[in-house]
Amino acid sequence: MSKVNQLGNYKGIEVTISSRQVNQEDVEREIQQLLSQRSQLVEKDGTVENGDVTTIDFKGLKDGVAFDGGTAEGYQLEIGSGSFIPGFEEQMIGMAKGETRDLNLTFPENYGAKDLAGADVVFQVTVHHIASKVKAQLDEEFVKSLQIPDVETVDDLKMKIREGLENQNIQALNAEKENKVLGVLIENSDVEVEDEDIQRALDQHVQYVTNELAKQGMALEQYLQMMSMDQDALHAQLMPAAKQQAIFEAIIDEIVKVENLMTSDEDVDRQVDLMAQQYQMDKKDILEKIDLEGLRRDLNRIQASQLILNSAKFIVE
Repeated sequence: MSKVNQLGNYKGIEVTISSRQVNQEDVEREIQQLLSQRSQLVEKDGTVENGDVTTIDFKGLKDGVAFDGGTAEGYQLEIGSGSFIPGFEEQMIGMAKGETRDLNLTFPENYGAKDLAGADVVFQVTVHHIASKVKAQLDEEFVKSLQIPDVETVDDLKMKIREGLENQNIQALNAEKENKVLGVLIENSDVEVEDEDIQRALDQHVQYVTNELAKQGMALEQYLQMMSMDQDALHAQLMPAAKQQAIFEAIIDEIVKVENLMTSDEDVDRQVDLMAQQYQMDKKDILEKIDLEGLRRDLNRIQASQLILNSAKFIVE
């Protein structure tokens, strides 16, 4: 178990936070993004230009040998999207339909796959189709096609977008407050963090990534292959956050002890009811799946975090 040798002052922490305002430019940018997402692709003659959507075959070769994850057929690539390594899309500009071209490229030094990081490679690319994106028009027909409840007109859409951006600002502001306050607390505390606590935090981060990918219909293994990463590279990427989490949890648990915080049985039961409602499951099934003491610990930690944040002083820039 990790040990807190010195607990920093956790009451009255003072931090500076950013001022966030939604302006008309923010709303317009979101609208343009919506219009772009609903663009139609129109087949074109001529050569590839920035912004075109191409359908290509490609094969990546290192020292004349194809490497894993570097080959695809019928791949749709928007030129200028930055989807591929630097230079790939730029060197495709000017290609014609049916043309094959060798792209001489270098992988970034910090690329996820160690065997490709900094390597000189050749991509053999064949263009099969070239299409222009024709952006949708902002009118009531477009607004209705979005099927957003209670949004019928362009003005309704702009108001809805503004509300959404304001809610995002509130969430971002709350996250900034929490990150900065807890960052100061971690900096002012001395913690001996155990490897097992770091590993547990790392496992949680990996599980979170796995769950988020599953929501998009993608397995972790597919994601790693697409990103040319292996498990070790993913763990190295997540390790700093895992260490920070392990330190934070040790500090928060110490504050729970110092403040003698304890979530009541009634509050634990109320949280179980909320979980059953959220996941649309019977309460009995929820109780069979969760660790009640683990849930109580998490609720205790939330109490401690709120105590810290409620006493903090925020200066708006």
